[in-house]
Amino acid sequence: TLKPLRMKTKESLIRLYTVYFLVLFLGIGIISQIFYLQIFKGEQLKSDANKQIFVSRKVIAPRGNIYASNEQKTSLALSVPRYKVFVDLITIKEKDFKENIVGLSDSLAYLLGNKTSLEWKNILEKQRLDSNRYFHIARGLRNDQIVRLKNFPIFNLGKYRGGCIVIKSNQRVKPYGMLANRTVGYAVENKGNKPILVGLEGAFNEYLKGQNGLMLMEKIRGNEWKPVDDEFSVEPVPGSDIYTSIDVNIQDVAEDALLRQLKDQKAQKGCAVLMEVKTGFVKAIANLSYDPKSETYFEAQNHAVGLASEPGSTFKLASLLVALEQGKVKITDSVEMNGKYEFYDNYLTDGGKVYGKNTVKTAFEKSSNVISKIIYDNYNNSPQEFIDGLKEIGIHHKLGLDILGEGIPLIKEASDPTFTGITLPWMSIGYELKMTPLQTLALYNAVANNGVFLKPQFVKYIKKGSEVQQEYEPRILNSSICSKSTLKDLKEMLEGVVERGTAKNIKARGFKIAGKTGTSKIAQGSKGYGNQYQASFCGYFPSQNPMYSCIVVVQGPTKNIFGSVVSGTVFKEIADKVYAQEFHKETILYNDSLNRFPYSRNGNKNAFLVASKTMNIPVDDLSDETSQLIATRTGNNAIKIISKKIQKGLVPDVVGMGLIDATYLLEQFGLFVQPVGSGIVREQSIKAGYRVNKGQKIVLQLG
Repeated sequence: TLKPLRMKTKESLIRLYTVYFLVLFLGIGIISQIFYLQIFKGEQLKSDANKQIFVSRKVIAPRGNIYASNEQKTSLALSVPRYKVFVDLITIKEKDFKENIVGLSDSLAYLLGNKTSLEWKNILEKQRLDSNRYFHIARGLRNDQIVRLKNFPIFNLGKYRGGCIVIKSNQRVKPYGMLANRTVGYAVENKGNKPILVGLEGAFNEYLKGQNGLMLMEKIRGNEWKPVDDEFSVEPVPGSDIYTSIDVNIQDVAEDALLRQLKDQKAQKGCAVLMEVKTGFVKAIANLSYDPKSETYFEAQNHAVGLASEPGSTFKLASLLVALEQGKVKITDSVEMNGKYEFYDNYLTDGGKVYGKNTVKTAFEKSSNVISKIIYDNYNNSPQEFIDGLKEIGIHHKLGLDILGEGIPLIKEASDPTFTGITLPWMSIGYELKMTPLQTLALYNAVANNGVFLKPQFVKYIKKGSEVQQEYEPRILNSSICSKSTLKDLKEMLEGVVERGTAKNIKARGFKIAGKTGTSKIAQGSKGYGNQYQASFCGYFPSQNPMYSCIVVVQGPTKNIFGSVVSGTVFKEIADKVYAQEFHKETILYNDSLNRFPYSRNGNKNAFLVASKTMNIPVDDLSDETSQLIATRTGNNAIKIISKKIQKGLVPDVVGMGLIDATYLLEQFGLFVQPVGSGIVREQSIKAGYRVNKGQKIVLQLG
C-alpha cells in the first residue's frame, strides 16, 4: 500500500513543478516584455498613441486679394472670412443646459432660419444624450453672425463652459461675377497631382497663397476631430495682394460691347483687348463663348491669350512692314488691282471688286489681296528673306505672358516640308501661319509706340501689407521693329483704312482711329476650310498721339462676316467711351483754366485733410470739430467740407462716398455690404434713417 501512495505523491509533485515552472516562465516573459516596451519602445509607442488621439492639421492661409487699377481699390477677387460652428455638449453643465436650452434654440432658429426652435431643442437634447462633443451647428457664417451667435444663451458662458467651437475658413469670391473672369482665373489644389492654375490666380499663385498654418486636432470618436487650443498651433500667414492694370469701367465697356455684338451676330465666340500704348499694360480683356446648353455667353477660355489662329488681313501690316523695311516697295508704287491673282493652280480675289491701277497705300486701305502678288513677286526666289524679316520683328516668339496657356505663334521656315509654292502669297495675307489676338495686338501697339515692341502685362505691383514686394515696369521685347520712315508709312496707311478704306464706317468724332480690318476663313483641321469666318479689327486711338491699342476678334458670325462691321463696330464703341472718359479727365478734372479742383467724395474727414494737404488743395472747413464724417462741395476758391450727421441705431447716408469709406462705416453699424458696379455710391438699398437690423444686407449701387 505504501508503494502506490509514493507513486501518487511523486506524480503530484511533477504536476506541481510543471505548473510552477510554466507560471514562472510566463511571468518572466511578461516582465521581460514590459521591460522591453518600457525601455526600448516606450517613446515610439507613446508617440504612436498620441498620433491616434492628436494630429496637426493644415490650416489654409487666406489668399491675397486681386485688385483692379482704379483708385477705388476695387477687388476682382478676394478672400472673405467664413465660419463653421460646432458645440461640445458634454462641457456644458447640466444646470446651464436646462435653464438656457430654450433660449439657445430660439436664438438659433432666428439666426439660421433652417429649423424651428422646437426642432433645435429636440436635436440638442438628443445630441447631449449621445455625448456628442463636436455637433455641427452651421457653416458659412459671416463675422457679424458669429458676433451675434457668441452672445446667445449658453454660448455666452465662454469657450469652455459654453461649449461653442468656431472654426474660421476663407471663401474666394469675385465681387464682379463674370467680369474678366477667365483672366482673373482660379487656383485649385489637386491632391496627389499638380495644382490647377488658371489666369492671374494661377500665374501669381506663389504670392497669393500665403503660408499655411497648423492646428492641433483631437480625435473624439470614429473619424471625428475637434480643434484644441495648443501652443504648438501655427497661425496661417495671408498671401500678398496683386494690383492689376485692369480698369473695371473699361472692362465693363469692352464686355458689354462685345456681348451685344456676339448676340446680334449669333457668333460662336469672341474677344476684345485694350492696352496702354506707352506701357503695354492691359486695361481690359474680355473673352466670351456661346454655351448651347444654357443659350448664354460666358467666359470659358481666354481666347485672347491662348487661341492661335490664322489672323487674315490684319497680318498684311507685318507683310508690308517687311517689304518696306527691306526696300522692296514704296507705298506710292503703282499696282494693278484687277481683282484676281493667280498662283499656279490657285488664285486669290478681291471679293468681286476691281480697283484698277492704284498705289500700294490704296491697296492696303482697301485690303486688296494684290498684296499677296506684291510679296510673291519680290520674294518668290528668296522666301526665307521675307520670313527672316518677320522674325526680326519678333512675332515668331511667344510674348512670355505671366498667364499660362499662351498660344504658340507659327511662322513657317522656307525649308519646312509643308512650305509649297503658294505658301508665300498665302502667308502674306494671314494664312498658313498662326498668331493669337494678343500677339497681333502687340505688333500694332509697337507701330503706335514708335516702333517699341512691348510685352503685354496685367499686373503693376504686388504688395504684402504696405510693403511693395514686386513692381512691374514696361518690358521691351524689341526696341525698334523698323526704321522711322517705315513707321511713318505704316501709320499713314493704318489711318487711311479708317478715313477712306474698309473701316470708314467706324470713323469717330473728335479724334481719329487707325487700324486694319481682317476677315479670314476658319480652318477645320484636315477638312480644310469650311464656311465659318473670323472677323477682326486691330488698331489704336487717337491716331496722332496714341493712348490705347485695341483688338476685337469674333469667330463664327452668322449675319455678317466682315471685320469692319462685326469687329470694327465693337472697337469703335470701346474707343468712343474710353476716349470720352479720358477727355473728360483732362478737360474737367485737370484743366486749370476752369479754376476748378479735383472732384472729391464724401467720407472720412482726417483722410480728406491729409490728402488735400498733400495735393496743396485749399479747404474751407465748415464741419464740427468732433465730426469724423464729412460731405464735400467744390467751390471756386476751395473745397468746402461740412459735417454729415450720424444717428446711433439708424442707417447712415453713404451716397456720394467711395466704396472703402462706405463699407467701413456701414460695417460699424453691423450691416453686411454688397457692392455692385464701380465708382462712387449712387444708391443704397436701405434708405438712410431706417433703423439698423444688425446682420442685414445692404446693396450699394456704384457708378
